[in-house]
Amino acid sequence: METQSGVRDETVVAEIEEVLVVENPDGQVQEVLVVEEVVVVDEVVKSSHVNISAEILGEPETRRHFHVERDATLLEVLEEGAGKLGVELLPPKPETPLDHLRGIYEHHTVGEPLDLSLTVAEFLDQPPTTHHFAVELVRAFRVNTRWRVAPTTEMTPVAILSLFDLSPTEYSLYHPHEKEPLPPNAPVHVRRGECFEAQRDGKYGRG
Repeated sequence: METQSGVRDETVVAEIEEVLVVENPDGQVQEVLVVEEVVVVDEVVKSSHVNISAEILGEPETRRHFHVERDATLLEVLEEGAGKLGVELLPPKPETPLDHLRGIYEHHTVGEPLDLSLTVAEFLDQPPTTHHFAVELVRAFRVNTRWRVAPTTEMTPVAILSLFDLSPTEYSLYHPHEKEPLPPNAPVHVRRGECFEAQRDGKYGRG
């Protein structure tokens, strides 16, 4: 019986009977019945490839199908899925993405973010299992060279600096190429992929 993970052969037990004509040391000819038992043990032959489907979280109409190696990591599944879906993971390579891969289970139930270091084979050995995944595109944004995930769509510059472990008394936040810092306590809209610059000029601390 063929499955997504391989082909299973049922156990077969058979007896083969054969009559041999032999001559004994006394020169007499006699017939000897030989019975041979043949046993084929259950065996699962696992395919090296696994059928996978992926969609953008909350957009089931975007679902795409592809194949991956069983020893591929879930990070590779996330990267391949993003490519099939035409979306860019953040931060870009060579950094590890902050975006998540989630399993989609029975009744389209969405699971928790998966451990991207697991291989597909390891994941499929842990129930509940699924071949259906969702790519969650988080609100990842950058300050200088660092990336974080914004907890809300609007944040004050002071809150942004704190999220990046930068002291607002030492640093000020700017839009790229702007000469004046953003007002420290005025909320700004934070979009996925947004970029800011933090300068150690102490301008917020002077207030």
